[in-house]
Amino acid sequence: MSNAKTPAAVDYLAGLCPDAATAHRKLRKAVLSAGPLDPHTCELIVLGGFVTARIESGFKAHARRLLKDGVSRDAIRHAVLVTLGATTSFPVAVEALRWLDELDA
Repeated sequence: MSNAKTPAAVDYLAGLCPDAATAHRKLRKAVLSAGPLDPHTCELIVLGGFVTARIESGFKAHARRLLKDGVSRDAIRHAVLVTLGATTSFPVAVEALRWLDELDA
């Protein structure tokens, strides 16, 4: 079994189609800078989407980024919990809380 880290989705895409990866990065930058929300709030919203869609890899990548930027685990847990009963079922929210607990960052 390999210990090699799986590349981020956009980095994987860059290896296949660099122009598409560049376009994706530009789109994300434009969207994030288009409104009044601060970057951490935007990332917490993105996390909620990953929870609802059950996308573990995206959730973990963005949660690691938030933790590295000094956002507390409690804030990330709250972002998960606010999806409960709105867009996410109980088992899915608990699954996402477990993803967070699995992170070392």
